[in-house]
Amino acid sequence: MTYPNHSWRDPDSPFAFFLTVIDTYLHPESAYGVDDLAAWLKDGEPQEEISRFKDEFRQLLSGKLNQLPDYALFTAAEFDDGSDEAFLRRLWHELYGDEPVPSGGQSS
Repeated sequence: MTYPNHSWRDPDSPFAFFLTVIDTYLHPESAYGVDDLAAWLKDGEPQEEISRFKDEFRQLLSGKLNQLPDYALFTAAEFDDGSDEAFLRRLWHELYGDEPVPSGGQSS
């Protein structure tokens, strides 16, 4: 079941940039996938956006997950990990390998 919540598309919404990237690369109807996202993070441009994505990702996993609008992450990616935090932790490992996952996250 999809919970349509696109309020994060407002650029002033918390983590709107992060959610837009997730929606672009990981939404089931996207022509992209996690490998494409990983390639962009490794070799893409502009570097400011790549840095911003990782910074927002760290913030989410360091305790700001509750600032996401309800169902926004699920709407953007339609994952089946059971929670936003579980999805983000799995994605962190897929994108950043053995780089430590930021601590201080909270369940959502």
